[in-house]
Amino acid sequence: METFTAIFTQLGVDSSLVPQFFIILSIFIVTQFLFLGKLQEVIENREEKTTKLENSADDVLEKVKKMQTEYNSKIDEANRKALISTTESKQKITQKYTEQYKSTEKEINTYVEQARHNFNNEIEMNKQAYLADADNLAQSLVQKILQ
Repeated sequence: METFTAIFTQLGVDSSLVPQFFIILSIFIVTQFLFLGKLQEVIENREEKTTKLENSADDVLEKVKKMQTEYNSKIDEANRKALISTTESKQKITQKYTEQYKSTEKEINTYVEQARHNFNNEIEMNKQAYLADADNLAQSLVQKILQ
């Protein structure tokens, strides 16, 4: 304890230390109550609002990214459905017109075959008629030459 008193006396501490201590303590309490407490509240309030805004901004960015991925997936799905739909309708139309084409082609082929058959029959009949006439004409020519 003697060392403490020796150190304090060398520093110039005297009996006015206790009242100075109480004065500084009372000034600290008053300033804490009037100024420092309010300042601390303002600092904490600002920090809370800025970190909350930062967190809410991060949350909003996450929501935006999530909505963006949902949007892209829905757009891709809609494009796929549209492609499938157009492909199916194209195939139906192609099949319909192919069937019409084939049926018309069959009708035309039947008509052509029937016309060819009729033409061949007509040629055959005309051929026989001309050959029969040819015999008569040949006989009449021979008759005229012989006379």
